[in-house]
Amino acid sequence: EEDAPVQSGPFLDLLGETLLSLEMIDEQHAQLNTVYTNEALAGKKVIGLYFSADWCGPCRQFTPELVNFYNKMNARKGKENQFEIVWVSRCRDFESFGQYFTHMNWLAMQPELALGQHGQALFAKYKGKGIPHLVLLDEVGNLITTDARTKIPQDKAGIGFPWRNPIATLYMNLIPKSLRLLFKNQVGEVKSKVQRALKEAISVGKMKQAGAAAA
Repeated sequence: EEDAPVQSGPFLDLLGETLLSLEMIDEQHAQLNTVYTNEALAGKKVIGLYFSADWCGPCRQFTPELVNFYNKMNARKGKENQFEIVWVSRCRDFESFGQYFTHMNWLAMQPELALGQHGQALFAKYKGKGIPHLVLLDEVGNLITTDARTKIPQDKAGIGFPWRNPIATLYMNLIPKSLRLLFKNQVGEVKSKVQRALKEAISVGKMKQAGAAAA
């Protein structure tokens, strides 16, 4: 058995170290394959997180539309296969997950992550209120839009895809990927330090209050 590659980057915390792909063996049988997250997303410029479930009527209606859009975007001349989607299942069990996955031709988060607290936290992180919900991220994990679900019916040809705001487009064009990833990591470190400092300040404040009350 091959050793797992050492992976790093923004998508591991979001999606886990491995994802699932589906291979149709024939019309009646499919096989789930495990793929390493960084290998599966290598070369992708836009990554969609698709929150959806088999029991949701609007999801069943939107998924075929999304399949068509996904295929169309990945067939564009000069931009072939630059768009990937990772399905974050909101199905209620593994059997439903497997059956619903056969209607998609992209990747899926491991169901034990997607169906549990991690999937719920991801849904909240990207302001999910209901499903279907489609979020678009760039190649270093920065948010492009949380509103792709409504953008696709309005722009079926994908003329404005992935619907970046003008400032973000300028940033993408001027700053290389390596620097954008560095900036993202530094922002994350600063955020963590600020959160730690706030927690410490709150703890000290509580201790002082307790001391004053006891005096």
